[in-house]
Order: sequence, then structure tokens, then C-alpha cells
Amino acid sequence: MRRLTRALGVLGGSALLTLGLTQSADAAVGNLDLNGRVITDPARSSCHTGGALNLIVHNYTNSPVVVYDQPACAGNVIGIVGPARNGFFPRGWSVRVMQ
Repeated sequence: MRRLTRALGVLGGSALLTLGLTQSADAAVGNLDLNGRVITDPARSSCHTGGALNLIVHNYTNSPVVVYDQPACAGNVIGIVGPARNGFFPRGWSVRVMQ
């Protein structure tokens, strides 16, 4: 009975550690700061609007973000901000987190 209890305890602990400590594969890990608004672990391929013009991007995630000159990630691509990089875009409006 002790062996069974110990085995189940080890399996249960392993499962908790595995499920509790892993990051989602669909999220960029870290913070994305758009004009002072912080988005934690943004979903990959998600679009975030920073506001009308003068977009300041602080990308503290592990994924690059693409900067657009229109809301809702429409219009032209005007820049890319890599992981652990910052950027200022006078005509920037929104960003999309890349894969």
C-alpha cells in the first residue's frame, strides 16, 4: 500500500509540475508595451492597437512584432520591432505579434 501511495504521489506531482510550469505555445512570453499600455504574454498572431499615431513600442517578448500605419493591423507595414528592442513610429497605429 505504501508503494502504491508513493507511486501515485510521484505521478501526481509530475503532472502538476508539467501542467503548471509550461508556457502556452500560442503566446509570446514577456511584456509588450504600446504607449504605456502593457500586454503580458500576448497571443501570437494577435493584433493590438496602440493609439492614433506616435506609437512607442517596447517589445520585451520573445517574438518580433510588425508595426502597421492603420488600426486593426490594416494598411502598410512600416516597421518591425525585434525581441528585447524598442521603436518609435510617428505614423504607427497598431502591431501584430509574429509567430
